[in-house]
Amino acid sequence: MKKLLLLVIAATAVQMQASAAISVDQVTNPAVMRANGYSAQTADMVNVSKARVLGEEYYTADEAAYKKQNKFVRFWRKLYVYTDPAAEDYSFYHHDTDTTPSYTDL
Repeated sequence: MKKLLLLVIAATAVQMQASAAISVDQVTNPAVMRANGYSAQTADMVNVSKARVLGEEYYTADEAAYKKQNKFVRFWRKLYVYTDPAAEDYSFYHHDTDTTPSYTDL
């Protein structure tokens, strides 16, 4: 009798479902990604990819602030980025991928 009861309990435990349904929107939420150890840049890349699939534009807070600057500030920022290759020019992941080389690759 004890063996039968143990078998019934084991069979019931094996067939129980976890019911842990997580949607793509929940997993790719920037706050959830940061909590799971991903960087802010990775979260931004995921959101840019999602926006591209949906045919929308997505810009980070830094990129939006840069776009709101006047022409003078943007000119000096571009000049600074041109002279300092380590500076962020906010074009990462916001370009069309082209497999043929051109003068813009220099």
